[in-house]
Amino acid sequence: MTAAALESSVRHYGSNGNGGNEHSSQRGRVGTSAPSSEQDRTEVSSDVDEMTPLLKCVVPPTPLPIAQLLIVLFLRVTEPIAYMVCFPFINQMLLDIGAVDDPKKAGFYAGIVESVFAFTELLTVFHWGKVSDRIGRKPVLLIGCAVGAVSAIAFGASRSFTALVITRAINGLANGNVAVLKSVIGELTDETNQARAFSFFPLSLAIGSILASCMGGYLSNIARTFPSLGDSYPILRAYPYLLPSVAAACFPIVSGIIAAVWMEETLPPKKTAEDCTDEDEQEEESHGAFKLLQNADIRVLMWSFTVMSLESIAYQALLPLFFFTPVRDGGLGFSEAQIGTALSIRGVATIAVQLFAFPHLVRAVGNTRLFRILVVLYIPTFLLLPLLNVLARAGAPAPVWVGVAVVLALGAISNMAFASNLIMTNDAVPNRRSLGALNGLAAMFSSATRVVGPSAANSLFALSVDRHALGGNLIWAFMTCLALVGWQSSWHLKAKYGRQ
Repeated sequence: MTAAALESSVRHYGSNGNGGNEHSSQRGRVGTSAPSSEQDRTEVSSDVDEMTPLLKCVVPPTPLPIAQLLIVLFLRVTEPIAYMVCFPFINQMLLDIGAVDDPKKAGFYAGIVESVFAFTELLTVFHWGKVSDRIGRKPVLLIGCAVGAVSAIAFGASRSFTALVITRAINGLANGNVAVLKSVIGELTDETNQARAFSFFPLSLAIGSILASCMGGYLSNIARTFPSLGDSYPILRAYPYLLPSVAAACFPIVSGIIAAVWMEETLPPKKTAEDCTDEDEQEEESHGAFKLLQNADIRVLMWSFTVMSLESIAYQALLPLFFFTPVRDGGLGFSEAQIGTALSIRGVATIAVQLFAFPHLVRAVGNTRLFRILVVLYIPTFLLLPLLNVLARAGAPAPVWVGVAVVLALGAISNMAFASNLIMTNDAVPNRRSLGALNGLAAMFSSATRVVGPSAANSLFALSVDRHALGGNLIWAFMTCLALVGWQSSWHLKAKYGRQ
């Protein structure tokens, strides 16, 4: 509402001399006569004070700090690359280094390698956030980039299962960047543009997953694909998984250099003892995890997020294993390149729906209702996967790829639930000073699901295949039940989440 329209509406209200009910019935009409006396002006002034709380004041959003936001998003891309680059080739890598001698047993060991990153991250992510409150955001981010680059290269050069686990563990220990980056965005923005800035986080994750899938799928074993390269560069034949690891390491190196040179430190200066008040001390107390979890709304939100995150990470871990497993054992028998192609398609679809569909869907159906719709899509996703194996056994490659496309599309659409949950998390925070703590708490729960999810899902898949449990479909029955739990938990969320 413009200032002129507001003034005209107030004049009309003053000329009526009635209460709020009369004004409500005339809300769309604008009066034209000006006050004719000083007394009228006094009455209008009095009415303005009376009406101001009932009129919505539209505050234009503050322009986003684009340059700083791009640096933050570039840093965000490095985490999914570090975590997911090994997904397309880890099963074959375990066979090549002699960690396993049976493809059916690769899932268990792959789950350990994939989960150890998240386990060590779980142990340190909250503490990295606290360290960043003391020494600043940039130093913590740069430490994460440096250690991440070194450990990624060491992972690609590993020749034993123990070395794989150690390098992944070191990478996770130094990776507190996700929670810190959310705090940076919170400090770069205000209430008018914070939600818009946070909505780019899932896009960074999707971009990172695409790049990781491409690098892991197309750069691994490249000497086998292009023998001439192996002849020219023997190191590619001796270390077939070093090239994708080096490519992955380039991202934290480049983003770290950019951050060191151009990123601004966003941590506010510390208050002196004279500046601190009792109110400041009370707000500091709200930063504790246990204090936050005493809020019933936050507990429900964290539970729903944890179940949804567990479904998502299990889905991400199971897809490459399902694609890799031979058809006779319940999978699709894809090559590393085909796995990389499929996972890249999922990433592209995720970006498309996040950019073009999510904002319109939130406005059309509401954030909480949209979240419930998105999490229910995991149910048909897990029911369709065993049907793809049936098609593969029948020797029908075209229908198999159509089914794969449907599964990937469902996964991309359901992935919007992360952006929806992020909006709810920011709406549920008790006060602005607790935003970083609540995001850190959510990161801890997310890391916990990444500890349990890949190893549990891959192990259950291996058990289903090895023991032929439920005809080899025990894993899909379990995941469908978990999806039902996630959908049911979404109905306990408050409808006010995500409303502006």
